[in-house]
Amino acid sequence: MKSRVIKLFVLMSQLLNVLLLDGSPDETISGRCYRQGVLLGDQRWYEWRNRINRVFFWQPDHCRSSHGRDVEFARIILGNKCL
Repeated sequence: MKSRVIKLFVLMSQLLNVLLLDGSPDETISGRCYRQGVLLGDQRWYEWRNRINRVFFWQPDHCRSSHGRDVEFARIILGNKCL
């Protein structure tokens, strides 16, 4: 049951990323905050990353972990271990 609940939260994050932020349906908001804030250097996304990380205070660098899961999911979908 826990796995289904987590999947539901991931789905909701992806949906909000598309509907509210015009993002990719395969990326969570947390993962996007890390990618655009840290990897691409966008200050607005970096600030949102900090806010989201504070919400998920029990997970060290939640947004970085979320980005890693987004990338791993992309690797599985593409069947390519070299991404």
